[in-house]
Amino acid sequence: MKTSTVKDKMKRGENILCVASHYTTPAIVELIGKFGFDCLWICNEHVGINRETLENLIRAARINDMDAMVRIVRGQYDDLIQPLEMGAKGIMIPHVLTPEDAARIVADTKFPPQGHRGIDGVNPDADMGFMETKTYMRFANENTFIVPQIEDMEALDRVEEIAAVKGIDILFVGPADLSNSMGLSGDIKHQRVQDAIKRVARACEKNGIYCGTPGIDVEYTQRLLDMGVKFIAAGGDYGILRAGFTKLRDIFEPLGFPLRTMNGSPSTYAD
Repeated sequence: MKTSTVKDKMKRGENILCVASHYTTPAIVELIGKFGFDCLWICNEHVGINRETLENLIRAARINDMDAMVRIVRGQYDDLIQPLEMGAKGIMIPHVLTPEDAARIVADTKFPPQGHRGIDGVNPDADMGFMETKTYMRFANENTFIVPQIEDMEALDRVEEIAAVKGIDILFVGPADLSNSMGLSGDIKHQRVQDAIKRVARACEKNGIYCGTPGIDVEYTQRLLDMGVKFIAAGGDYGILRAGFTKLRDIFEPLGFPLRTMNGSPSTYAD
């Protein structure tokens, strides 16, 4: 079994680059994996992915030695552990509000003695049943990373306590929702949002874990790195396709290919 790239880089104190896949197409994930990114963010909160498709997305990442991190829908215990059993290395949990909430998540996703996760042992995360049980449980605990999202003022007010929960690996600031919680309507570069990210980064550094958030552009990402953010989400397939087709349009229109006018403008936060 391959160890987690994210956890290995965290042990060495290195920056981590994550990309996202909005479209539920394993072939796209397989293509992304060819570029050597550390981690693939798969969103099951906003997209809604059935079990078979999710398993194939995780498999496509795994065969290219790219950690899969699944943002789950907040629901039952099964929603936490099933992506792990499919072979995902990371679980992202939206709208974590309290240290008690974070501690419950750790308990549900870690095997004893760290938690009370139930064992199956015949799935991809157990090498399809070819790992001895104790070895599997130890390996899974060491190579699973837990990523609560800080997206609400309520969570920000207790972020130092949340960061101190043993078993948390990364606190990921969701700047769009956090800005909305502040009454700033998606103004993710507002100074109050930037101050919040700094506060989360300090809490993470104090507790030996990572702070993560999206890197919107090069200049902004450098500012994040200077703040101490070390897990950067660098956009994904939607934004890359949009930019690529926009460039294609710009190349061919002047050559005599008039195209329909695009309606609206893309969101600043869209990946």
